[in-house]
Amino acid sequence: MAISLAACSGGTGAASSGSGAAKDYSELRLASSTAMASWDPAMQTSAFDGIWQWTAVYDTLLTCNEDGSVGPGAAEEFEFTDDNTKLTMTLREGMTFEDGSAVDSAAVKASIEHMQTGGGSGAVRVAGITVEAPDDRTVILTSPAPRGLLATYMCLSPGIVASPGAIASTDVDSVPVSSGPYTFDGAASTSGSVMTFVKRDDYWNADAYPYEKIVVNIMSDVTARLNALKTGQVDGATLSAETVAEAEASRLSITEWVDATNGIVIFDRDGTSVPALRDAKVRRAMNMVFDREGIAAGLFQGRVDTTNQMFGPHAEGYDPELEEAYPYDIEAAKELMADAGYADGFTIEIPSRTPQTDQANPLIVQQLAEIGITVTETPIAGATAVQELLSGRFPMTYISMPLSSGLWGVEQEISESATWNVMNNTTPELKALTDAAQVAQGDDLTQTLRKINQYVVDNAWFVPWTLRNAYFGTSGGVSVDGTPDPYFQIPQLKSFN
Repeated sequence: MAISLAACSGGTGAASSGSGAAKDYSELRLASSTAMASWDPAMQTSAFDGIWQWTAVYDTLLTCNEDGSVGPGAAEEFEFTDDNTKLTMTLREGMTFEDGSAVDSAAVKASIEHMQTGGGSGAVRVAGITVEAPDDRTVILTSPAPRGLLATYMCLSPGIVASPGAIASTDVDSVPVSSGPYTFDGAASTSGSVMTFVKRDDYWNADAYPYEKIVVNIMSDVTARLNALKTGQVDGATLSAETVAEAEASRLSITEWVDATNGIVIFDRDGTSVPALRDAKVRRAMNMVFDREGIAAGLFQGRVDTTNQMFGPHAEGYDPELEEAYPYDIEAAKELMADAGYADGFTIEIPSRTPQTDQANPLIVQQLAEIGITVTETPIAGATAVQELLSGRFPMTYISMPLSSGLWGVEQEISESATWNVMNNTTPELKALTDAAQVAQGDDLTQTLRKINQYVVDNAWFVPWTLRNAYFGTSGGVSVDGTPDPYFQIPQLKSFN
């Protein structure tokens, strides 16, 4: 979501050198919409194409697979207790940071404790966790309550393995010490414009990363990214539904998959800053003023399906009957507003100037005005957009929420401590369900998730519009092997060939 000024970098990219010739893996050039705000491990987020930059230099304890399962990473073995309260990990032997210091359990303990207190968005995922390091290679994480996704979180920014010396340094914001597959080449980089990374041959999984150098060009504008692909300035970039037709006409290779829901997340469900949002009738009315079919056709060129729920079609807890929950009916929405005592509407503030909100906000302003809701827009800084949204400053925002497992969705968006439940909304009924989901398995988990889904749809916690398709374009002989894992939304660095 974070954005910065667009910039292009020239040079020669990785490409096939001709029929039968060996492929050139000297350099991979990528265009990212996101610039680094800080190298501090605690400040890293786990979504959007900005992950290329931190995953180049920071290893993670575990690895998320395409199907949502969890596999080894810097920890070669891991074990979760049956009640999902204790995760034990065994580190690989002989790993080092780029400065030669040991990647050991003490470093992991320092990394996770720094994540807990460092002020970043990943802190909530390890809040309350106790970290033990009984020997150099063993790390034990203990949660005071069942936490079914704790192993998954070790694939993401909370699982970053950082240098204790770097964490304690005054340079933690500006100089990363690599535990990952690449080192950061500051001399060949320009802040906010071009980031250059050089492969570490001594990394434990170096063979999984074929390119000797990776250059990330910061390009916030999708048209700039498309043009850079077409002209050979970059080898890979995220695209949008609006640019896919032109990309295909230009004979670029396109990888496509369903990765998220598009719509409005209502943060202030308790009415703390906007009292009207406390009433479910108001939230239901907001759902009914948007023509989802029209949005799919107009904003997304008919390439996406509509939805009324935050659970993806392939997730546990998905309920096809909920897809008819909120038909497009402005008159019925006006009646709900009147019943709630808000026939004259109210005013609400939303953020603007992120790539997603710029596309959706005009429609939000227009359609909510149909039921008397006046929407004001406040620009936010691109590099700190995620932090500003998570601060609770805004009562709602348009955003794309990543799709993965049903339990992942609960922990991201719905449970009292969920990352995107920024005001910690819950009720006794919902809390009982989300607590049960943390320890449920098999059919019991599926049924519990369906009840959670039913609750949040009935109470209109969200205003989902459509599913979102992700599009990734490549050129110059570069290909993507498989789709990304369910959360990262984009190809990982080791996905490129």
